[in-house]
Amino acid sequence: MEKVGLEDVYRLYVNDIYRYLCRLTVDRVQAEDLTQETFFRAYQYLDDYRGEKVRPWLYKAAYHTFVDWHRRRKKRPWRLVEKIPEQPDGAAADPVRTLLSQEAWSSLRTCLDRLPEKQKQVILLHYEQLSYAEIAEVLGIDTGDVKRSLFRGRQKLRRMWRDELDDGQGK
Repeated sequence: MEKVGLEDVYRLYVNDIYRYLCRLTVDRVQAEDLTQETFFRAYQYLDDYRGEKVRPWLYKAAYHTFVDWHRRRKKRPWRLVEKIPEQPDGAAADPVRTLLSQEAWSSLRTCLDRLPEKQKQVILLHYEQLSYAEIAEVLGIDTGDVKRSLFRGRQKLRRMWRDELDDGQGK
């Protein structure tokens, strides 16, 4: 990849990287800063780029940028999902539906935060539509481990979320 081509790569992937970092930091301003730092690092390390796929290379850079930031801050355990996604058309007109949706997403965020680190990362990257091979490359694990972590993480998440919802309904 040439340094001139980085502009095109930036335009193609900046929103994906930003969204990923939003979910990791739960802070839009911090995610913007980390997104810029990710692309700055990508520019600095272009000489180390070995021709692998650009998308997983950038996600790996974003992940490492986040980990470095997190270590520097020595922050409390970080959250995975940022804020409630935009509501489907018509949801804003129905306050009850909006409230129920917010409560469900809050419950899901709580459950995601309790998953082991690797399972959270695998689920998040899968949600970002990375392939098993790309997730393996980003996290430095093999594809079999990605599949196992995704399967087990989904199972745990499903159980925890069901328990969380049952507890919220007084069961």
